[in-house]
Amino acid sequence: MSFKNVNHWIFDLDNTLYPSSSNLFSKIDVRMKQFIIKHLSLKPEAAHKLQKKYYVKYGTTLNGLMLKHSINPKTFLDYVHDINIENINPDKTLCLALKNLSGIKYIYTNGSKKHALRVLKKLKIKSHFKNIYDIESANFIPKPDIKAFKNFIKFYDIPPLKAAFFEDIARNLINAKKIGLKTILLESKFHPDNKEKFFSLKENEKKYIDHITSNLGRFLNKINLDNNS
Repeated sequence: MSFKNVNHWIFDLDNTLYPSSSNLFSKIDVRMKQFIIKHLSLKPEAAHKLQKKYYVKYGTTLNGLMLKHSINPKTFLDYVHDINIENINPDKTLCLALKNLSGIKYIYTNGSKKHALRVLKKLKIKSHFKNIYDIESANFIPKPDIKAFKNFIKFYDIPPLKAAFFEDIARNLINAKKIGLKTILLESKFHPDNKEKFFSLKENEKKYIDHITSNLGRFLNKINLDNNS
């Protein structure tokens, strides 16, 4: 598949712009469970079950907590993103590939803008992204909700057929593909939810994924080479 017509590049943040092997999201996952234990007075096992139940049913744990328990989203996001990010480091290949990628680049995350900025600065790629569309920008409607994608596209006036979307969660690519975006799945073997097969690629999802890669920097480099040939 050619990317020569693409000039809008949309990237998820966690486990996409840094490798899932860093286990950074595992720290966020632990903080989510701790938040539920603290605010809903649940035991660890019950908190874990509720966390994953809400993720599956509502798209994010936060969305479920807001709908069912009136949890303040800012309180939740500040708590779960209060983690040490020293184990992620700049990737020179990715930095150069993003620099050479022609077009507008976006961050589209179910996390907070504060967290995104912190991670982008640590990875030394913040300058490549003018636009960060976080969960608050989305009015707390998370991916993979198709309404969320349509609102995102409308917000930036992005022509879907000229856009590509990079994600580590297969189900988040389905509605993006239905809208018309090219879709690229980042393999995420180390994500905590892979243990429970929430993120494993299912047969009915394969038709919505145009490419699968385990190395974003190399994949973007190939796009740059093909587009300039």
